[in-house]
Amino acid sequence: MLSRMLARAISYMPGLEALSGIRAWTGFRAATPDKLPLIGIVPGFERLFVASGHEGLGITTSLGTAKLLVDAILHRPSAIPPEPYAASRSVAAHV
Repeated sequence: MLSRMLARAISYMPGLEALSGIRAWTGFRAATPDKLPLIGIVPGFERLFVASGHEGLGITTSLGTAKLLVDAILHRPSAIPPEPYAASRSVAAHV
């Protein structure tokens, strides 16, 4: 994967090929089986909230995630339907 990414980057910026890489790091991106993030209160914990499983979309969906979390913390209705993202949903059925 890294070599494909580097080849693509070099195709856009040929000067990169002359550089030496010291190290490369990769990590896993948290995702759920149904590809929807977990946002809101953690079942069984009154004051524990989660915002995880965005895969590679955490930054682009951060404002919506923040809105859902704030509304959940303040126990108020949200303009964004929270049910698809509820940590209490069963994601195993989507495997």
